[in-house]
Amino acid sequence: MNRKKLEIILGSMTMLTALFAWFSVKNAIMVPDSSTWAVPMIFFSVYAILLCLDALLFKEVLLLELILIGSLMLSLIFAFSWLQLVVVVIGSYFMFLSSRDIREDMELNIKISLRKSLQVGKAYLIIALSLVITMQYFVVMKSFDGEKKVPHFDVSYITKKIAIPFASKINPQFAALKDESLTVDQFILQAQNSFFTSQGMSIEDEQILDENIPTNIPATQREEIKKQAKDNYSGAQSNLLKKNQELILVSGRKKLSEQVGITLNGNEKISDVFTNIISGKIDDYFNPKISGDKNSSIFLIILAFVLFLTIYPLGSILSVLWFLIVSLIMHIFLRLKVLQIKTITVSKESLE
Repeated sequence: MNRKKLEIILGSMTMLTALFAWFSVKNAIMVPDSSTWAVPMIFFSVYAILLCLDALLFKEVLLLELILIGSLMLSLIFAFSWLQLVVVVIGSYFMFLSSRDIREDMELNIKISLRKSLQVGKAYLIIALSLVITMQYFVVMKSFDGEKKVPHFDVSYITKKIAIPFASKINPQFAALKDESLTVDQFILQAQNSFFTSQGMSIEDEQILDENIPTNIPATQREEIKKQAKDNYSGAQSNLLKKNQELILVSGRKKLSEQVGITLNGNEKISDVFTNIISGKIDDYFNPKISGDKNSSIFLIILAFVLFLTIYPLGSILSVLWFLIVSLIMHIFLRLKVLQIKTITVSKESLE
């Protein structure tokens, strides 16, 4: 495959993915059940990966810039307004800056470093996408007569696959959370395991028992009395431990229920419970409670502002995955000999 065909394929995929991405934003607002914005996150991640590949692989700057501005212009299909057009132009400018910085860094590097070059243009790329997404959200919401709500981003998968394993490495007590079959009650009992260890009758207790058994009875009868006393002691200790377990389970369920916001019966999977706790904290941080007239422009502006403050840091986190996938794709291209690395001689200025 020659370079020109590769550019055509990448450009076509970028435009098609952008179309679905902008449609997913409108769909997330208009469809009542799509409140997690998981689908837009997926589409825009693929879109961002393709944009990075375009910046790295396109030789013609003019064709690259047409693809960049064209992919942003597609948002006007789903949210046409002069304000959206202005923001698309501004977003295109930031997109141009991003691609320019990536390409310049690639040219200045003596040795190719994809991650370094992509990091240079990351901020402008995320700003461009955040601005256009936010404005499309504002325009669609302004013309939408349904319920107006703050978008919610479902990060439960990220929490379960990344946050919990990371926490278990920092604190061994969280290692149990990686067991997805572990229930709430089992986790509570494991956490309080030190309270449930049965030691049996101690040496001191046996000495006291011997002293209280009459000495004038046969040895076999003395052993039977001791055995009966030990059995009674073990039974009483077992009942006490069971009562302690019940009390600790009730207390533990109550505390977890208060943190999660739902009533727990003990049969729930502890990994799901902690995922909901962390996701809830993240959601509260990114999506503060907003009150006011939901039909007013001020309310919509606040919603759009909250969305921008959500997308930018979220994009910064997801960019780690984007750049990893871009590096993997480039590695595959090199292995398949779609691309090749050449060593060239360059002239460089220096002060003597």
